[in-house]
Parts: sequence; structure tokens; C-alpha cells
Amino acid sequence: MMGYTSMKESPLDLENNNNNNLKHDKRILNEKESTTQSNSKGVLAQCLVTGAVLLVATGGGIPIGYSAVLLPQLSEENSTLHVDRETGSWIAAVHSLATPIGSLLSGPFLDAIGRRGCLQLSAIPLCIGWLIIGLSRNVTSILVGRVICGLSVGFMAVPAQVLVGETAYPGLRGFLVVGSFSAYCAGILLVYAFGASFNWDIVAFYAIVLPLAAFIALCLVPESPAWLIRRKKIDKAKKALLWLRGGNTEQVLAEIELLDTSIKADFARKPVNTSFTKRISSVMSTIRDPGVLKPLIIINVFNALQLSSGTYIIVFYAVDMIKDIDNGNIDNYLAAVVTAITRFVFSLVSCVLLLKMGRRALGIVSALGSSLASLILAGYLIARKEGSSVDVYVLAVCLLFYVGANTLGLLILPGLMVGELMPLRARGIGGGCVFFIFNLLLFFMTKFFPMVNSLVGTTGIFTIFGICSFLEAIFIYLALPETKDRTLQEIEEYFQQSNFLWITRTKTTKQNTDVPTKAESNCLIPLSEYK
Repeated sequence: MMGYTSMKESPLDLENNNNNNLKHDKRILNEKESTTQSNSKGVLAQCLVTGAVLLVATGGGIPIGYSAVLLPQLSEENSTLHVDRETGSWIAAVHSLATPIGSLLSGPFLDAIGRRGCLQLSAIPLCIGWLIIGLSRNVTSILVGRVICGLSVGFMAVPAQVLVGETAYPGLRGFLVVGSFSAYCAGILLVYAFGASFNWDIVAFYAIVLPLAAFIALCLVPESPAWLIRRKKIDKAKKALLWLRGGNTEQVLAEIELLDTSIKADFARKPVNTSFTKRISSVMSTIRDPGVLKPLIIINVFNALQLSSGTYIIVFYAVDMIKDIDNGNIDNYLAAVVTAITRFVFSLVSCVLLLKMGRRALGIVSALGSSLASLILAGYLIARKEGSSVDVYVLAVCLLFYVGANTLGLLILPGLMVGELMPLRARGIGGGCVFFIFNLLLFFMTKFFPMVNSLVGTTGIFTIFGICSFLEAIFIYLALPETKDRTLQEIEEYFQQSNFLWITRTKTTKQNTDVPTKAESNCLIPLSEYK
């Protein structure tokens, strides 16, 4: 019979056990440190990719703000190339007319030459456009240069978002994607600052620097691993992922397997040899689906009210609008630079607030703040007395408050809406529709703003801005769903409900059934997106 006996360990055994335990603890500690360093290296690598994309986005913001620099100089009496208000409106608006065309052209190239390749390709026409503008001696060449710049900006828009989205951790993706709007604002700030010091043609030559820098920076970062796997370049995809994930081989292999599986499933779902008519019918059927149509309507109504609240009008016509407001009491170019600084700072603030606040709350605060500032500014323009020493300060505070509040939510949210509200199956179609309609509306508003301004004056313009901002706040409260901390699956299920308004939704208890695993939380693309 075997008995249960106790054994007294010798001092040597105790020492060996302690040494083994110490080695085991050190091994675990080293593994944790290695994982932490790996994650840190991965985050740094993803930030470097985003940095290259932000150079592209900053370069894309410069043409947006350039008309605010160009038109006042061309309207001066001593200008070597003088334009009237009608011609000036075409110079400002034609950029927005060309942008959606560039976006449509980027689609085939996105799959053919890759995301990074598209961004590098977009830098070439942007440089050509600026060169044509800088060498222009007539209005026609300026218009041609603006069209080419518009095509380039449209061409880079989708690849920039996709490259960041396909290389960043899901936890960082939203923050890094929204950072492109801050870069956009930085481009506007740069062109205002240069316009305050240099002639319009010199500014055009300086604008070539950023796309060239972006082209070089993109040569130093890898192509999207998802695109490489789709093109059967597995070794290059593995090498890119190892760099993007800080050398974490286990995670890289898991991601490659996940991507390969999802891409094969995507190819399997695609119809083979379908006619053009059937493809169009399929697209229309997708758009008519309530789960697609409802978010499409919400985003487009939001964008229409956002544009009517003056978000981009004040970018295109900043110097002229400031001149109308203060009657020449301050340096208009300096004031425009200050508004651009305000826009840039508040875009950074919004990136942080999006991590803490819900989309609805941020949008409502932004819209109400814009409305209040616009209406106060309009009211003061009516009531002010000639020669008052406080005019400049009151108007400056109102204008800067308006720009800051408008940037805080109304400028930023549309970029998130397509990715969050549109279902995955229709994100390409829906995003294309939204981008096309947005730029078409922007073209008309930019083109006809001078005419409306001559009819109602600056006071009337800011009254319209205030009313539309207030309507935007009401619309957000009624219709915009809250997407913060909700999975894509939950958002899709919400749009399958019969209601259109958020306030009439069927309220259900949110269950924590979608807690991501460690592998999913660090995955290149969340597993939930493939459900």
C-alpha cells in the first residue's frame, strides 16, 4: 500500500527551485517587455505610414484655401491679371467640380497599382497643376491648373483613407483617420500664411514642395498588406506586416490567414461574367435596401446642412468675407491666418474629444455653437455704430468662435459617417455617392456665393449660416444615430429597424456579446467586419 508522505527539501533543492522560479519569472517578464516593445514599434510604424499620408492630405488642403489668397490679389486694380467677381467665382468653384471626377478615376487604379501607388500617382498632377498656375498669364491657364489640382485632390481622397485604415490597429484607426482632417486644416493654414507674405504665383510654386515630399515619404513605407495579399504577393505582405506589427510573427501569420480567408470569400461572393445591365440593377437594388438608403439619406442631409452653415464657404472666401465684416480696419490676410490657426487647433481638439464624447453630443454642441456665433455676429453687424472702438474685438471673437465651433464637429463628422453608418457591403457604393453629391453641392455653393452675398450682404449670409447650423443641430438630435462604442454589426442592425428617426428607435439593452479577443483587438481588420 502506498502511503502519503511528506518530504523535507534540502537547502540545495530549495536553491535550485528558487533559481528555476526566478528564471521563469524573468522569462515571463522578458516576454512581456518584448511584446510591449513590439507593440510600441508597431504603433510607431503605423504612425510613420500615417505621417506620409498626412503630408498628402496637407498638400490636398492647400488648393481648397488657395482661392482665398488668389481672388483678392486678382481683384486689385494694380493686378497684372485682373478678374471680375463672376470669373473669380469660377476660379474658386471649378476645383470642386473636378474633385469627384478624380475620385471616380481613382477606383480602377486603387486595385491596379495599390493604395500607396495611387497616392504617389496623385502627387504628379498636383505638382503639374501648381506649376501651370504659377506660370499663368491668363485666366484660362489658371482654370486649367485649378481643374488639374481638383482632379488630383479627388484622386488621393479614397486611397489616403484606405491606406491608413488597412495598416492601423482598430483602436488607433479612428484617431489616425480623423487626423487627416487636421492635416487638411494645416494645408489651409499654410496657404493663408504664404498668401499673407507672397504673391499668388509664388505661393503656387511653394505649394509644389508638399506633394514632392509626400511622394518621397511614401517610398519609405510599405504598400497595404491587404492589397498585396489580394495580388498574391504573400512574401511582400508578410514583410510589410512584420514592420507594421513591430516584428510580432505570431500576430502577422494570424492576420495573413484572416486576410487571405476574407479575400477568398470576397471573390467567391462576386458574380462572374455579369452583364453591365445586371451590375447596374444590382447596384440600384443595394441602394434601395433600407439598411443602405437610410444612412445614405442621413449623411447627405447632414452634408447639405453643413455646407449651408458655411463650413467651406468661409475657407474659399475667407479674406473677402473678413474684408466685408470689418470694413478694412484690420489686416485681412492676418485675420484669415488667425481663422486658419483656430480651425487647425479645434480640429486637433476634436480628435481628442471623439475618444471621450459621443458623435451626437459633439455634433449638437458644434452646430449650436456655430448657430449662436453666426447670429450674434449678424446681429452686431446690424446694431454696430460707426467708429466704435470695440467693433474689431467683438467681431473677431464672434468670427473665431464660429470657426472653432464649426470645426469641432460639423467639419469632422462626415469623414467618420461613411465608415460607421454605411454597411460594409455598400461602403464603396455609398461612399462614392456621398462624395459625388457633396462636391456637386460644394461647387454650386461656391459658384453662387458671390451672387447671394451681393443680394443679402454679409449680415444676411451669417444669418443664413446661423439658421442652417440650428437646423443641423435639430437634425442631429432627431436622426443621427450614436455610433460610439457600438460594433458595426449593431449599427447595421439598427438601420434594419422600421424607424428613420433615432428618437423613435426601438430601445434594446446593449449586450456585451462582441468583446474582442486579444487577436481580434490587434488585428489589421476587425473580425466583426467579416461577420
